[in-house]
Amino acid sequence: MRRGLLATRDELRTLKERLSRKPFDMIYSMLQRRCSLILQTAPVTEAQWRLLSQQGSTSSALSAARTTQGRIFDLLIAHHVEPNQAYRDRAVEELRNLLGWSTWVDPAHSELRVDLCTAEAAVTAVVALDWLWEDIAEVDRLRVRHAIRNKVIAPYEQSVKQNAWWYNCYHSWNAIINSGCGLAALAMSDEEPAARDAFTKARAGLARFLGAMGREGGWDEGVSYWGLSLRYFLLLAEGASNTLDDLSLFHTRGIDATGLFPVYFTPNGQHQGFGDSAVTPLYDALYLLTKRFGLKQFTWWMDTYAFGREVVTTGHSGAGLALLFRPVDAEVTAYPEMPCVKVFNEIGWAALADRWPRPTFYAATKTGDLAAHHGRPDMCSVNLQVDGETMLVDRGLPPYPFGDEDDPNADLIDLPAASHNVLLVGRRDLRIDGQGMIVEAQADGIYRWVACDSGATLGDDVHFIRHVVMLTNARARAGTTLAVLDELVNPTNECVDLFWHSPAMIQRDPDRFTGVMQGMKARLYFGLSAPAPCRLDVLRRETPNRSESVLHLHLPRVSKLLLASTFSRKPVSEPEIRKSANGDVRLLLDNAELNFRANKRHLQLIDVTEK
Repeated sequence: MRRGLLATRDELRTLKERLSRKPFDMIYSMLQRRCSLILQTAPVTEAQWRLLSQQGSTSSALSAARTTQGRIFDLLIAHHVEPNQAYRDRAVEELRNLLGWSTWVDPAHSELRVDLCTAEAAVTAVVALDWLWEDIAEVDRLRVRHAIRNKVIAPYEQSVKQNAWWYNCYHSWNAIINSGCGLAALAMSDEEPAARDAFTKARAGLARFLGAMGREGGWDEGVSYWGLSLRYFLLLAEGASNTLDDLSLFHTRGIDATGLFPVYFTPNGQHQGFGDSAVTPLYDALYLLTKRFGLKQFTWWMDTYAFGREVVTTGHSGAGLALLFRPVDAEVTAYPEMPCVKVFNEIGWAALADRWPRPTFYAATKTGDLAAHHGRPDMCSVNLQVDGETMLVDRGLPPYPFGDEDDPNADLIDLPAASHNVLLVGRRDLRIDGQGMIVEAQADGIYRWVACDSGATLGDDVHFIRHVVMLTNARARAGTTLAVLDELVNPTNECVDLFWHSPAMIQRDPDRFTGVMQGMKARLYFGLSAPAPCRLDVLRRETPNRSESVLHLHLPRVSKLLLASTFSRKPVSEPEIRKSANGDVRLLLDNAELNFRANKRHLQLIDVTEK
């Protein structure tokens, strides 16, 4: 077996030398607290995760495998830093428990030979065997190798031979399974032909995943699945570097830049991206991006947010791999340089901020491919965070808050897009194969602007452009207002519905299209332009897991439309739109005037004047 996949035992012991330095002192304190809690809990048995599966869980074994891996990694790293027999013995117990499972495939995927659970267990087994080699008997070493051979390598080979769907897809399943099983195969490849073949196949299978990465490093499944995918890919890349002196995986296009992606879509450590998961991916293995590429912004992000979490005994490694992978000499700055408008053109996502690294006014918007894995019907949707609190949110589920028979909007409950901050035409859902793009992006001292083109997402003949403009106080470097100007052309003259979702309480001013949004701490005032005839509804839904308010503007029949929505720190009037004979547009707000010039395809923001 190839030793030193992620680190040799001697390298683990040398980690003690860094404990007196920041942030390693904090990381190690977190690691010690976690290991102490692990000793007070029992391993997750197969009986337990099977019971959860029978009760409806779709990832019970997967979660158990992740917990087992996290516990073993942290216990063994802590034990090598400062020898602790209890930590070592518990890691052995966790490993034996994992080996005792009858399968490493989650019951939710019983039709597969290998799945995400297999990949998690595979990495756990080979790294545990490597770090425990001298501490366990030969019979235990043989048992681990037998499990890897029969529960990972053989079924992986069979799956690839039978063209398993995950092998050549581009998304997170590809990255996790090919990387996780590939690392196990790499460990055994020095002495087993089947393992060498499996490792070769895993490298080849990753081509689709890596091809989808792009040079900018954005990931259209969203920040959460980006983190899971990169975690396993980086572990495989590190294993290949350590055992084969092969750095080629690290040199793949986009890997050097991809660490910036989560930084721009988790302002103040909070998820503000899109997709169907809202987890901020602060996985300690991601410090390999710092180790290999520097990335001061990414290092600042990890150092700032990864270790303020509650210490728990479940899930992936909590601090051990951070202690291992974060370089001692990593270059860090308290104020990393980041542009106030950042566009990931290849996936059609954009982030706007009044300042970095801790914005007080932040917006995110997306276009891209709605057919992306874990994607949602959210073309041109917008998120807004103010003073660290989410004020406009794209959660995606459930759909429209109300649907009683006497509700004139009851039909919206069947439109998933209605649960996003989008505009709909003809009460049709957005096309699942819709593709849009960010067509303009600018930043100035007093404004940030992006323009989003929805393509044919709203219909073959429907032309929809959304302009997202953030106004800022240049002296204070603080955002004041978010203005959204929607331009729509629809020859078929259909109704239009506009939605803004917020976790805040919304109170509308009587008989006006203005009001206030009161969050836990932040407060915003809103104003919508009101082309007659139209109707504005303010809806509220309270559930045990979610509270949400919705602004819903309905226009009966529209062929051409300019519609403005403003969200400001100060009370606002209804925004006024003035269109000249040549097509130029002036958007008049209480605190500014936005001037747009008519171009062939869309309006062009040419000037912002403060009042």
